Amino acid sequence: MTQYPYKEFKVYDSTPIAVEMWNDQKSVEMHCHQFYEFTVITRGSCIHNYRGVQVPLMPGDVFMIEPNQPHGYDIQAQVSITNCQFYPEQLSNENNQMLLSAWAAGKSEDIKRQWDELLQYVSLEDTGIDSSVRQANLNAQGIIHLNSEELMYVDALLQDMAREQKEQDINLEYAKSAYLQLILVKLSRVQSERNEKIRHHSNQKRDMIYDALMYIEEHLDEKIDFSSLAEKSFMSPSYFRSIFKDVTGLTPVEYLNRMRIVKSLEYLELDKSTIADAAAKVGIFDSNYFSRMFKKVMGYSPKYFKSIRN
Repeated sequence: MTQYPYKEFKVYDSTPIAVEMWNDQKSVEMHCHQFYEFTVITRGSCIHNYRGVQVPLMPGDVFMIEPNQPHGYDIQAQVSITNCQFYPEQLSNENNQMLLSAWAAGKSEDIKRQWDELLQYVSLEDTGIDSSVRQANLNAQGIIHLNSEELMYVDALLQDMAREQKEQDINLEYAKSAYLQLILVKLSRVQSERNEKIRHHSNQKRDMIYDALMYIEEHLDEKIDFSSLAEKSFMSPSYFRSIFKDVTGLTPVEYLNRMRIVKSLEYLELDKSTIADAAAKVGIFDSNYFSRMFKKVMGYSPKYFKSIRN
């Protein structure tokens, strides 16, 4: 069995919670750690290696890494990531009774069980998506894609936590613990809602969406007609779109754009393609439109990407 190095906990203050915000373009080797960590991508893209699969990450993606689980990042360009590391067992003490009583609604549940339940709901286990589908491995890694409103909410709480970490005022441990729990509650609700939507559909309909995912990946360089895909799946376009979003967390167009941008990164960097050629290779023949879409997804232009990678 491969042995991976262990990363140390980032110590910023006396609490068992650490928020690290970094912008970099250096890849991170496979490693483990003894703490929990959730990560939010706020800008740029990278490939995440975890649970035996490689998944392209985009802004709005968030995932949880449990203790002793190896993972790493292949970073193609400048990426902005916020990591929150924490030891829940160190937060499960009597000192947190005062903090948690407000949202335990007067109940006297065991504090550790409350943390365990929160972590269980955001441990993000595989929901059954075919592992042969590369992008569907979002589910194999337990990735949640937050919409803009959800991302703003989570990012604001992380910013508040980072400010508490920097200022180190009185009752620091209570404030950071409260922010962390609010984030975990939000993530658990988002994931619970998505899982409920997926379970609402029959296995046959989900399989049709998985087939559509495979088709999209295999035909990125062609015009994708979602009405035709819906028809082949014996669904109306609107119903197909609804189930697609329930299963993937993205609309068909958002999903297609994501896949095309990720694939174009390979052409821009590895093949040294021009922006126009890379766009054409992923089925976009208007380079201006491609550049706008690239910037919308990645947070910077393809020209900037080429300037730092070539």
